[in-house]
Amino acid sequence: MSTVNTVSKAGRTYAIFVHSGVPIEGTRFFTQNEDLFQVGMFERPMGYSVRPHQHTEQDVQIHTFAEFLYIERGKVRVTVFDDAWEVLAEEDMEAGSFLLFLSGGHALTVLEPARILEVKQGPYPGDGDAKIFRDAP
Repeated sequence: MSTVNTVSKAGRTYAIFVHSGVPIEGTRFFTQNEDLFQVGMFERPMGYSVRPHQHTEQDVQIHTFAEFLYIERGKVRVTVFDDAWEVLAEEDMEAGSFLLFLSGGHALTVLEPARILEVKQGPYPGDGDAKIFRDAP
């Protein structure tokens, strides 16, 4: 299995899976500059420092919520769907792995007791306004 798996359809990225142990030299971003959410990793030697900085304010229009999950411990199975609920990918993720959902739908099944960190854009309007469930009446 590849350490990085990008799930795409018709030129659109739906999800990015990054398994633990992915090789990094310096800085590596897994997303494109135009993606709604940016995820990268960096490795630096002892003594390296990042210059103090701030980020500029930008007017950005967000049409959907991207979601980042880091699997701290345990094991989960993740399914990625396109907008018509067709399965695009299914992948097992273990401790030290992370994934990014950029579009479409997704499901998660816990295979071993898990601790998961989730990060997404805010403000968050709540599940009723932010989610469409496949099995909704």
